[in-house]
Amino acid sequence: MTHIKLAPDVEFKMDINLNNITKNSRDYDVQQHKVEVIHEFEKRLRQVFPEGFKIDSMDFGLDKQH
Repeated sequence: MTHIKLAPDVEFKMDINLNNITKNSRDYDVQQHKVEVIHEFEKRLRQVFPEGFKIDSMDFGLDKQH
């Protein structure tokens, strides 16, 4: 088996229910739910990459194109 390290600069889109957040909310309002967003994102990554992953930094806000 070959072990590799992959470090892409990637953008993800994720549907998640957050209390009091609507399409008219500001990014600041969404960022107040940082713990919930990161927890859900890491849960999904663990399902796809059970070998492990490392997140150096994360920025997020509302997807205004949706």
